[in-house]
Amino acid sequence: MARDRGFRVIRLPPYHCIFNPIELIWSQMKNNIRRNNTAPKFSSATIDIIREEASKITAEMWANCVRHSTKEEDQYRARLITPLIINLEESSDDDSDYFDQ
Repeated sequence: MARDRGFRVIRLPPYHCIFNPIELIWSQMKNNIRRNNTAPKFSSATIDIIREEASKITAEMWANCVRHSTKEEDQYRARLITPLIINLEESSDDDSDYFDQ
């Protein structure tokens, strides 16, 4: 699917489903299938419902899921990575104390 649209999938995070947009799509699909399925499991009617729900997935839905996953990544990054700040200004006593010893 990605290759058909000119993308190359390098990796998908296997243990962090919140970073994987396909998990959001699957969730939406499964909820719709559960809501609409009255047929027995693995019947041809169930397969038809699955196909119908898959055909309802739009590019806009994908874009929203990708946007949501990217936002989750950014929030994790902001919480977990401490910013590194290097002060380039001259300090008053730090250098002189070090060299005086």
